[in-house]
Amino acid sequence: RDAQESRGLGDVYKRQAAIQCFFDLGYNNTTTEKIAKAAKVSRGAMLHHFPSRMDLIKATVHHLTEKRLEMFEQQETAIQEDKEHTLIEEGIDAYWEQLHSPLFVVFHELQVASRTDAELRIVLVPAIRKFEDSWRKLSAQVFPDLAQSEAFTTANMLTAYLLEGMAVSGAVRGPVPEHMVGWLKTQLRQMFSDVRKVNRKTASKAKKT
Repeated sequence: RDAQESRGLGDVYKRQAAIQCFFDLGYNNTTTEKIAKAAKVSRGAMLHHFPSRMDLIKATVHHLTEKRLEMFEQQETAIQEDKEHTLIEEGIDAYWEQLHSPLFVVFHELQVASRTDAELRIVLVPAIRKFEDSWRKLSAQVFPDLAQSEAFTTANMLTAYLLEGMAVSGAVRGPVPEHMVGWLKTQLRQMFSDVRKVNRKTASKAKKT
């Protein structure tokens, strides 16, 4: 068991090293050798666990999506804990910060690279669909009162597309107009006006029954 746990931990380090290399060097400039060096293992040890570059990328994409979901759940849950009603503004601020993390930068880099890399696209597209489905379910779980709104799905799409688009643009062009984040908060408050009196605990219990 100890050997299995050690091997599993080693695999995590390798995937984390891959994410860091993609962030520092870019997808096209990252090689298995460079990842092995960053993970402080031999190339032979890397190839033992991941025989091909695509095997490593597949594991890294899975790790990347899991870490993004974990970050979202942990941060948003901490903000909303014990609150009577969902704190929309604080929740948006937290997600906006998450989109400036290396995890999202690498995710976007892989999306761009997959346009002309069919092998990567085969790995990435199902992972993106799984992430989006999990993100929607997590959102309903973390924001149970908002999930009762007729506008919940549309509001989720507006938030994701606007903030992710701004984050991508900002990574290339520099700072983006921050007033757009304020505009989004105003729009969401209006969209969720139909559930502004719904209690989070009551909504959560209703969802479980």
